[in-house]
Order: sequence, then C-alpha cells, then structure tokens
Amino acid sequence: MEELFRRFSRQLLLSGIGPEGMKRLRSSRVAVIGCGALGSAQAELIARAGVGFVRLVDRDVIDWSNLHRTHMVGESDAEAGTPKAIACANGVRSIDSSIGIEAVVDDVDSNNIVELVKDIDIILDGTDNMETRALINEAAVKLGKPWVYAGVNSWYGTVMLIVPERGPCLRCFMRDLPSADGNCNVIPTIGTVTTLVASVAAGLAIRYLVGDNPEPGELIVIDGRRMSMDKVKVMRDPSCPVCSLRHFDMLSKPPTIGLTMVCGSESFKARLSRPLELEVNEVGSRLSKISKSVLVRPSWVRAVVKGATVTVLPPRLILIEGVDERQARQIYDELIKALGAEQQ
Repeated sequence: MEELFRRFSRQLLLSGIGPEGMKRLRSSRVAVIGCGALGSAQAELIARAGVGFVRLVDRDVIDWSNLHRTHMVGESDAEAGTPKAIACANGVRSIDSSIGIEAVVDDVDSNNIVELVKDIDIILDGTDNMETRALINEAAVKLGKPWVYAGVNSWYGTVMLIVPERGPCLRCFMRDLPSADGNCNVIPTIGTVTTLVASVAAGLAIRYLVGDNPEPGELIVIDGRRMSMDKVKVMRDPSCPVCSLRHFDMLSKPPTIGLTMVCGSESFKARLSRPLELEVNEVGSRLSKISKSVLVRPSWVRAVVKGATVTVLPPRLILIEGVDERQARQIYDELIKALGAEQQ
C-alpha cells in the first residue's frame, strides 16, 4: 500500500478513485487488441494508471510509417521490425515492472478471440478494421465482457463504452457485417488525434474499472481539428442480431488461411494452417539459404528475400512487405518451401 501511495499520490486524490479505486485498478485485467497508434497510447495510459495485468495482442511489426503516431516505440524498433505487441510490452514494462504483461503476436480471429478475452475485465479496441471489431463485439456479448470501441479517420474519432445487457452493442448502430470486398485503402491519421481518442477510451476504461460507472451507449464524436467533442445517445436495438438475437456469425466464420493483403498497409500476411515446429534460430538458418540479410531475434526473424522484407513470426504468421501481390505470392511459395511448411 505504501508503494501505491508513493506512485499514485495524485491519482488517489481524485473523486471516484481514492484508495479503494486504486485497489480495484491493481487487481484488474485488461486486454488491448491492436498495439498500433490507438492501442499503444491506451496501453501506456492504463499502465501509468496502475492496472495490474495487460494482455497486448497484435499481428503486425513496427515500420517507419508508425513512428509519427505510435507510443513507446522508436527508430530501433522500426529498423529491427519489432512486433508491435512486443514493443508495446517493452514500453509498459519500462513504466511499471510490477504489471503482469502478456504479449501475443498473432491474428485475432474466431479461433482465439474468446480465449484472449475470457479472463479479462475490460477490452480496449486498438484495431484498424471493422472485421476485428465485429469479432470483439460478438465475443464480448457472448461472455458478458465490457469493451471500449475506438476508431480514427483523418482528424476525426469515435469512442463508445459497450457493456452487455446494460446498453447497446456495436451492431446496434453498425448493422452491416464487414465485407471482404470493402475499402482497403490506407487511412490518413495524425498522432494528436489518435492520442486524443485513445485518452478518451482509456479514461472510460479506468472509470469503469474503479467503479465510477460511466454511461454505456454514448457515442462520443471527436473532431481533432475544430477541437470539439459531442455525444450521441445510442439505443439498444431489440432486433440486433448480436446482443438481442445472439447470432454470433463472426465467431462461427472460419479464419482466413494463406496469403492476403493487410488492409491499411502496403504489405501481405500469411497465416499458416499448421504452426511451424521450428525454433527461431532454425528459421533463421533456413532463411539464410535464400537470403543474404537475416536478422534473428528471440521471437521473430526478419530477412530480405528478392527485394521484399519478410518477417516470420512463429508459430503461424509471415509478413511480406515492399512488393506487389504477384511478387509476394512467388516469395511466399519460396518461403514455404524453405521452411518446410504446409502449402496453402
């Protein structure tokens, strides 16, 4: 308790927190799904607030385009292609080494979302696509877990606390399921707005965890250029397919296997149907037969193959950057052969 008073002396003075709220924060478990601009800022804020356990989930790696808006990372992470979840975990650990931290470098899909959030008190949305948000929403409703939706586009952002049975879910006001044929363009963003939106989202999560009871179902609309914030009351839809009818279509949808383009980026990812049964050193050794530039790290391997930057994230993910789709598929076939993995 003495350590809590020393570290969180200013926070303890706040109405709605105090010593009892700090104890609740210290015993809370939070999942941050997506560790880019939104997720890294939310992770930093809840870590500084004193949350006791954080699970950080992301499939991607840090590149140079992330540095202008992603918290707790630097040039060395972009140079090495550090997985975002690991970079974020390192940042949280540097803030408070007593926090329990789990970094998960993987896609979020129908096979693992329930496992990722079933032991969590609240979920924070750091994603950049509606398909993953739809998955989070269905898992949250199914398990009765609260979560904070957050989204950014250009100078604008939206945030909403969703508490199953106490208010609307995401599908109450976003009725159409995401389409695989939807817009996959890179979304313009600026760090000031992503940090602003993340601060609002983290603030709602902290208030919920300490028992300050923020109102669920209020869509907060943020204009980072005009510096305005408005609230729109969202009502629960009695015909909502998820929270009312409990149809979990996204949770029933099999994950995509094989090479696909990563929306919001200029890269491709491949999810293997079977995990690689190779240690990172062996992955590095096999890649050195097709690449003269191989970097081996404790949990990932980066190499340059035919002009493309390739990152292998055992046991199931491969990222290919810097080439078009035709070249990416050729490189993917060569990687599968070199790694002795099952062809997709």
